[in-house]
Amino acid sequence: MDYNCCSNKLLKPRDKEVKLIIRDKKKDQPLCDKEIIPCSPRELVKNGGFETFGVFNLFADWSPGELPSNIRIGDSALAHEGGTSLSFNSLVTEQISEKTQRIFQNVIVNPGCFLTLNYATNFLDAGLDFRSLAFRARVFYNGAGETNLISIETLYESDILAGTGFDFHQRVSQVPVPSGINSVTVEFQIRITDRSSVLGDEQTRFLLDSVSLRNY
Repeated sequence: MDYNCCSNKLLKPRDKEVKLIIRDKKKDQPLCDKEIIPCSPRELVKNGGFETFGVFNLFADWSPGELPSNIRIGDSALAHEGGTSLSFNSLVTEQISEKTQRIFQNVIVNPGCFLTLNYATNFLDAGLDFRSLAFRARVFYNGAGETNLISIETLYESDILAGTGFDFHQRVSQVPVPSGINSVTVEFQIRITDRSSVLGDEQTRFLLDSVSLRNY
């Protein structure tokens, strides 16, 4: 039989056309469940923008530290994004005192995943007799003891840094969530040393907003 070579490299007889049969491979494949990737990017924190107020606590899904405290948790219309932010407000003391407060949230995680923590802060005002403000953000789990996956510490030792606007912070965990760990705590701690005042412009105020913890 006589063959010639076509431009598309397909050899065919001169007196016969070649029919190409294209099969739909999708029809040959069995149906399967949609694959779920445990570490695909997704938001783990609830109410990270402090837009939703709670019934028992000021903000839904967030818990404060032990009360009473010389730092009051409030809300502010000055926000990094959205309409509100969380405000730490130093209360009046007769002497210069070290005051502490914290908020935290427990979130479900998948072992083996890395985590990324984002948040924004604003050192809004330095109060009367201000000495220092220390702020720590961390993500930790409880095993044999508390173990940090992420920890960010910021220290302000001068009131000159107050009123300069929001700062954005981001940190990625250096190790993945260990095997057997299904829950971590996202916590923000603040320590203010001052005397403060009942007047708004003489009260130390520190804002927190745009909190996010994501798989990656």
